[in-house]
Amino acid sequence: RISSIDEGIGPNKELFLAGFFFAAGFVTTNFCFNASSASFVETVKASEPITSALVAVTGGIETLSSGECLSLGGIVVGVLISTIGSSSSNAGSSDERGMSSTATIISVGAMVMLANFCFSFRGLQQKLFRSTPQGNSTVFDDLNLQYRMQYIGQLLH
Repeated sequence: RISSIDEGIGPNKELFLAGFFFAAGFVTTNFCFNASSASFVETVKASEPITSALVAVTGGIETLSSGECLSLGGIVVGVLISTIGSSSSNAGSSDERGMSSTATIISVGAMVMLANFCFSFRGLQQKLFRSTPQGNSTVFDDLNLQYRMQYIGQLLH
């Protein structure tokens, strides 16, 4: 029997953390879009597979093949080239707060990476939740999981 949205599943640390990181990722991303151009934020966000792989390997839920490592290397090179191009085209300028372009790029880049890590930790916690009896997909479907994560995020807001 699949759990309905209205049924309680009881306290679950993994589900709570998945909701927390889900919400934190969106809040951080919104701050980034406010602080910099969408093209720059989206370029750095494209490196999210790297943070996801790092979290999954560190969390012990996955191992990477040499092909996967090579693909991640290509993502790193692409993001670096795009970011360097963005920073060199804005060299010497400053934003409305008086920050230099380089300082803005570094601070926003770090915030985007934080958002990436939040979404990666959400993925880790979601997989851990799915491995529990409460989170089994035959008991708790994807719609309920998405609803609960967003509900938890709203409660934390």
